[in-house]
Amino acid sequence: MIYFLAYPAVFAVMRLLMRVLGRLRSSGEANVPRRGGVLYCPNHSSDCDPVAIFVSAPRRCWMIGKSELFDIPRLGWFFAHFQAFPIKRGSPDRAALRRAENLLKSGEALLLFPEGRLSEDGCLQTLQPGAALLSLRSGAPIIPIGLRNTNCIVPYGAVSPRRSPYPVTVTYGSPIDPRGFAHLSRGEGVSAMTQQLSEALAHLTGLNLNLT
Repeated sequence: MIYFLAYPAVFAVMRLLMRVLGRLRSSGEANVPRRGGVLYCPNHSSDCDPVAIFVSAPRRCWMIGKSELFDIPRLGWFFAHFQAFPIKRGSPDRAALRRAENLLKSGEALLLFPEGRLSEDGCLQTLQPGAALLSLRSGAPIIPIGLRNTNCIVPYGAVSPRRSPYPVTVTYGSPIDPRGFAHLSRGEGVSAMTQQLSEALAHLTGLNLNLT
């Protein structure tokens, strides 16, 4: 109930902030299916990345966030009431993954950062297999999303936002359909799909892949 009542005001404030601080621009929204489960998978170089998706995505979405965020007073409350749920990092969180899979199967959009953590240097980190696994298990396509210059608004380690000297861009790429990997074994499919997602993110962002 809180989400539906507060959404218009929160959306308006966040969109205004992104326009003022980052001159936000987005493209490729037509690549997002209008119905059925879908996985939003952006690169992750700033704490304001979820906001960039929140105000530009053509479909409202759920979000998976690291469990530590939900322990922060007020912020954790906000996440819990705005279609977000925690996942424990460092070990398989089967309850969170099962919830994510059920949301996708029920036709919801879900935001998941496939790097699994914030990039310190702005380069793409090696992607985790979770996004591909969820896509294959649920049948939901992955939408690779390229975010540029969000780290100019909130650089790594910073708390307060600042005005970016460059426009923030959000580019929604072509869907990666799990049906194209159906002929492979589960492990091979996850590996191939993760590789395709990695290549798509590199193309959309112009970033180098950090393999260290």
